[in-house]
Amino acid sequence: MDCNVTQQGETVHFRLTGKVDEEGAEHLKRHFTCLQLTSVKELVIDMQGCSAIGSSGIGKMLLFYKHLAAHQATMRLEHVPRATYELLRELKLHTLFEITVAE
Repeated sequence: MDCNVTQQGETVHFRLTGKVDEEGAEHLKRHFTCLQLTSVKELVIDMQGCSAIGSSGIGKMLLFYKHLAAHQATMRLEHVPRATYELLRELKLHTLFEITVAE
């Protein structure tokens, strides 16, 4: 998995490509821990290039949500592949943060 990180003002974008398996989730966590959460108001995770996500990846996203909420920041997932979108909705994650499906 690869993660391209950019920041525009108070918004950080993670663009994911590949599989967010156990190894990919740890890679993603390393990027997240480098963020200065006091200067972040929103984390946008673009999953257009993401082919699959495992339980470790979902767990890391919940961890990110928890840390962001503690700093009054938000998180959203965009361009989520249909199968992943259905899984995240089934887990009711859409009640915690915004999730939009890929067109």
